[in-house]
Amino acid sequence: MKRPDRLAVGRVVASRWLPTVIACAVGALYVFYSVAQWRALVVPSWDLGIFAEAVQAYSRFEAPIVPIKGPGYNLLGDHFHPILALLGPVYRLFPSALTLLVVQDVLIAASVVPVARLAQRLLGRGGALLVGFAYGLGWGLQGAVGAQFHEVCVAVPLLALGGVAFVERRWGACMAWLAPLVLVKEDLGLTVFMAGLAITWRGRGEGRPAVLRGLAYALFGIVAFVVTVKLLLPAMNPAGTWAYSLDGSATGAGTPMGGSTAAHEVPSLWDILTTPSVKLATLLVLLAGAGFVGASSPWFALVLPTLAWRFAGSVDTYYVWDSWHYNAVLVPIAACSLLDVINRWLAPERAAVGDDTDSENDAPASPTRGRRAGAWAVACVPALSLAITASALPLWQLPTLTEDPRMAAAQGALDAVPEGASVETDTTLLARLVPGREVYWVGTSGTMDTPPEYVVIDVRSYAWGGQQVDAESWGSAAHPGHSYETVYAKQGFHVARRTS
Repeated sequence: MKRPDRLAVGRVVASRWLPTVIACAVGALYVFYSVAQWRALVVPSWDLGIFAEAVQAYSRFEAPIVPIKGPGYNLLGDHFHPILALLGPVYRLFPSALTLLVVQDVLIAASVVPVARLAQRLLGRGGALLVGFAYGLGWGLQGAVGAQFHEVCVAVPLLALGGVAFVERRWGACMAWLAPLVLVKEDLGLTVFMAGLAITWRGRGEGRPAVLRGLAYALFGIVAFVVTVKLLLPAMNPAGTWAYSLDGSATGAGTPMGGSTAAHEVPSLWDILTTPSVKLATLLVLLAGAGFVGASSPWFALVLPTLAWRFAGSVDTYYVWDSWHYNAVLVPIAACSLLDVINRWLAPERAAVGDDTDSENDAPASPTRGRRAGAWAVACVPALSLAITASALPLWQLPTLTEDPRMAAAQGALDAVPEGASVETDTTLLARLVPGREVYWVGTSGTMDTPPEYVVIDVRSYAWGGQQVDAESWGSAAHPGHSYETVYAKQGFHVARRTS
């Protein structure tokens, strides 16, 4: 039997250890940040509780019914993300919303490996360090971690792997990595569509079969999008609609508490891109993440669907660059677009013949000193952008994330609600109450047939808008004909049990 070539094995190990180390460093930093958020009782939204309930249902091999969204609400009627069922076994082993935060951190860190490996192949170890850290700590990824768990974290490694495969002209791998995006979120079918067009354009010199393959893949993406938003989402939504269409907005339409939204005049393209002005900042940071030159890559076109629905929408958080999770999918696209351009710069023979041939087996001419200097210059742009904007991004706040002095009181409130009980609460302890309980949010519990057994309130929660409130009186007022009594009250946390 032939013994493995030690030299070849050594080269493989050498090519992988540094990207892996970079990914582990990024992942460790994000996990540290998530745990710090958790201990500081930071709750940016109700979304973590929503996803915790959905994944908990998957862990029991049940449909993702999420009472937080409303009684009997199937979360697949909100956004289409059945791929989250894969997280069910992990949650079953570690039943906590914190598990989802760690999973998200690991997925984002994993996406660093292919990007850093490609950068290392093109620019050496220095390039791996520069591009790997600038990408891994990129604005959109930091925003996603700071906003806590969302389904798009699953898309990040898929886009990174698919983008690297595109740069390396591995069309089959590219399509295989991106195909699951249609199961991550409904709009990503349009991203797959754009990927098919990019593959078609880049592979147009490889003959008619290659062109037809790319066009077929684009068709797959658009069909997946249409079927999802026109058939699957309305079929599972309580209101029988796609809740996040431009005519419904994301302000409650399609939920039991949602209403109709009046149609409004379609703005001009200029207004869509420039009003409000924060959109220009988002575009600038995005272009910087691609080293500006990355915008010339056909792969950069994949950002267009995400930018289109965000900028054409009416929700202010869609426009921003420094927070929330909406930019997460843009970061791997921008990074791979940059590396695509660098790859073509450093392979002048391939670039000279255009896209008509795939010279993988040919040794390209050594790039000129000028080309290599230019490659390094544009590779520095994302890192420079990160350095300039660092103080506005979530990780900058890490030193201030200390354990909340009310943590013991919060745990006491959690212990006061027995496993298996139904409970209504505001945002502070929403996600923490999910394991083993049926959890409702105070804003969507009005249509319940049977009032919850417990009400948990944090008087300091932003849900109350500064109003004075306690669990006993609020529960009795919210559910006429029923009364509650306080069973726990400490440091602003109130727990009341239904007595009638």
